[in-house]
Amino acid sequence: MGAVGGAATGAPAGSLARWTRNWRPRPGAAVNLLCLPHAGGSAGFYRGWADRLPAEIDFHAVQYPGREDRFAETPLSEMDEVADAVTEAIRPLFEKDVILFGHSMGASVAYEVARRCEAQGLAPRLLLVSGRSAPRPAAPRTPRTDAEIVDEIRDFSSTGSTALDDPELRELLLPMIRADYRLVEGYAPEHPAPVAAPIAVLRGRDDHKVTPEGAAAWSALTTAHCTEHVFDGGHFYLQEHERPVLATLAELVAHALRS
Repeated sequence: MGAVGGAATGAPAGSLARWTRNWRPRPGAAVNLLCLPHAGGSAGFYRGWADRLPAEIDFHAVQYPGREDRFAETPLSEMDEVADAVTEAIRPLFEKDVILFGHSMGASVAYEVARRCEAQGLAPRLLLVSGRSAPRPAAPRTPRTDAEIVDEIRDFSSTGSTALDDPELRELLLPMIRADYRLVEGYAPEHPAPVAAPIAVLRGRDDHKVTPEGAAAWSALTTAHCTEHVFDGGHFYLQEHERPVLATLAELVAHALRS
């Protein structure tokens, strides 16, 4: 396996070391928190969280193929491929309690991973879904052009704009971004099944991608309880207001462990 927190070159294809990054291992922690990035995002999006969460949380971030130290790998564009691979890779994390967090596309992936884990007898203590409405059937839509995708990323994330302004970098990044958008646009389960884990919904007050109705619809996808937590900011409220978001996250983790 590759070194923990570094590149996973040489790690088995389905291994924890290939699929996750842990920059500050805490083997004595009570819980493993697994964070899944948004479309076009990478594990590095969450890197600062490892130093800012309480010591009882061992922090892990998923690294999808086609970005950062997995740049040479082919990006995946089907939800089943991604969710199946992540589920298999994270099995070792269930030596402790596990909590799943996903933002935007990552929220949908986290929900699908939670379903698969529960089907295999692995029970996440809590599912945290951020910046994403509950999954629902949708009419087929015409795939967006590269220009439309780039414009949307610029609208929602200032951190992605600089790289996309460089024509050479944009051409390098577009295959990964296209794959993520195909995954998002192709994900519309007809009968999404509830999970046993409680769900906490986090969203930005000014995020027009997540309506109050879309956020509330997550309550039908758990047989436990569902709570909602609204923050100032837009789609990337968790960057704009990191301190209150992490404080809430720590409280939700602590409450889940006491339940």
